[in-house]
Amino acid sequence: MFSFLNSTILFAAAAAMIPLIIHLFSKRRVKIVEFSSLKHLKQMQRRQVRRLKIRQLLLLLLRMLIILLVVLAFARPTIESGAIGSHASVSAVILFDNSASMNRYVADGNLFDIARKKTQELLDTFGEADQVSVIPLSGYREETATPLFTSAATASEKLKQVEIGYQPADLQSALETSLALLDEAQNLNKEIYIVTDRQSSNLPEERILSGTGARLFFVDLPLERNDNLGITAVDFGGQLIMPGHDFDLTATITNYGNEDRSDVIASLFIDNNRLAQTAFSVNAGQETTVRFARSVSQTGFHSGYVELSDDKFVTDNRYYFSFHLPQKFNLLVINGDRSGPFMSLALSPSASVNQYWSMKEVSPEMLSGVNFRDYDVVFLAGTPVLSEVYLRRLKSYVKAGNSLFLSCGPQTDTDHFNRHWSEVTSVVIDEPIRTDFSRAGYYTFLSIDFDHPIFSVFRFEDNRPPEVKFYTLPKMHVTGDGRVLARFTGDRPALVESTYGGSKILTFTGPMAPGFSDITSHAFFVPFVSRLAEYLASDLSSFDVQLYAGENITRSVSLKGSVNAPLEMSTPDSSVFGIPPEEKQGALVLRARPTDRPGIYRVSYLGREIDRFAINTDPSECNLARSDIDQMAMAMGADDYNVLETGADLSGVIAEMRFGKELWQLFLWLAVIIILVEILLSRATTSKDQS
Repeated sequence: MFSFLNSTILFAAAAAMIPLIIHLFSKRRVKIVEFSSLKHLKQMQRRQVRRLKIRQLLLLLLRMLIILLVVLAFARPTIESGAIGSHASVSAVILFDNSASMNRYVADGNLFDIARKKTQELLDTFGEADQVSVIPLSGYREETATPLFTSAATASEKLKQVEIGYQPADLQSALETSLALLDEAQNLNKEIYIVTDRQSSNLPEERILSGTGARLFFVDLPLERNDNLGITAVDFGGQLIMPGHDFDLTATITNYGNEDRSDVIASLFIDNNRLAQTAFSVNAGQETTVRFARSVSQTGFHSGYVELSDDKFVTDNRYYFSFHLPQKFNLLVINGDRSGPFMSLALSPSASVNQYWSMKEVSPEMLSGVNFRDYDVVFLAGTPVLSEVYLRRLKSYVKAGNSLFLSCGPQTDTDHFNRHWSEVTSVVIDEPIRTDFSRAGYYTFLSIDFDHPIFSVFRFEDNRPPEVKFYTLPKMHVTGDGRVLARFTGDRPALVESTYGGSKILTFTGPMAPGFSDITSHAFFVPFVSRLAEYLASDLSSFDVQLYAGENITRSVSLKGSVNAPLEMSTPDSSVFGIPPEEKQGALVLRARPTDRPGIYRVSYLGREIDRFAINTDPSECNLARSDIDQMAMAMGADDYNVLETGADLSGVIAEMRFGKELWQLFLWLAVIIILVEILLSRATTSKDQS
């Protein structure tokens, strides 16, 4: 079949009419001059004129043919097969898998290095007229520039710069880009090469190659049986971590292989020190947990990792974590009833006692000189009625990420509470606390969630709640996402946890004021209030945050005062990047970039560390199970494909599979030959004409 790869230029073929137009408009009229009768001369003249006209007509046709051949050559004529012409040029896209799963060892060496070498051999098969684009599959979405076709030499330089990534391969997006590139390509041969370990978890979501004209090639790699162990999570269990007190850390380990594993060693490192190690076993295709119990002696930022003994895939043998213990946090108690001084005393019994917080007590009338942002936790004892100004400031304080504790008392205004605090606390008061009560009967704790961090440290006999007497209680119900942590007899909510703007809110519904209960004189009161403060001041959610390489990560940081300089983030390889801070709903946030490798990241301001977080390899990369080539081709929607076997002569195999001949060189040579003929014929005609 005859076709043109650059058919748009065929419009220029009309230029072949230019010599004819010039010829028609340049014909001169012959002026007849009468001579004497010379019969023989006239006959000879007619024969010469006839030969001259034939030469001129032939020159005209040659000139028109030269223009036509040049235009056809630039239109790149091709035939699908034939013995003449040169091989048709190629537009090829090479999808190169640089995801974390490629960084493992097989019998022939590192799989990523083997894949790079095979890809270079593939690039060596392309000629100068071919177009090639190399697209890495890991971190593909982070590339700032759209992939373009280049020469094979330029593609080779790009291949040398490709590094192993720690994100899953994004085959779907890479295929979409490949098809968009090939749709605009003008070469006859359009090819897609895939160099990958065919990880089952990374198959494309759509049959995107269905009905396309591009040829698909799989470059086979020396893959081996999957015998991998990987750490997929580290869990702190929502604990309150305090300096000098043991905490539990649990690592989840999965055996992705087909054989049971025993006597595997797991080690715990914190702040670059190996603190513990243990041996464990895990069955094939199953997961197990390894638990460590250790403590840290100081406040501040801490980080570490759990590590497994080496295997052929080392990337998932280490799982990083970080946590922060506040050096000292500030508490504000706003007295709304007589329970306020008792809370203050429980939180700060003596100035000589070394605690992890400082405390200030104020009345509602003395808030004009108080800046809520100076405190980490605010206690509203008795939930007093506050003016609109302080209500707005306090809600803004909570939205900025700070915590709040509210208690109900005899002075609590039901309408004011429901109007201003129900949305925040998820608690609605149906009836206020009665003041006309007798002490003939009382309420006490019915149940407590001892798995919650607030109560996990309490050890009561048979897990029975303490017998604290409350002589009267309000009637109320819980709405929204409120979580009841403790209940009074009569199934009334006692302690309710809610979130507002991402902050923790605790509401104690029972009166703490003397005369209404005996909680302030009970041994349970001081550790209970202290535990409330520790819990509200601790960002427990940050302990179990799971961040993976390549994700868009936004961090909220606590920084007193105005920020007049950029923040600095150091990455696991000790590179430092400036990050402009942003303010969002009163909180300081930063968009961490780049986060493309696992490890510990540190953020500092003016040389002082203000944040630390851990990033790990996506757990989906731990499963090295592969699909066979038929399954992968079917998932892509490829009706036909070719496999470039390991050890095959790529140049020869690919040349046999390509089709088509380009004839532009032949057309140009014909144009050159005809130009030479035209020159010779033109000279001969001129000589005859002059004679």
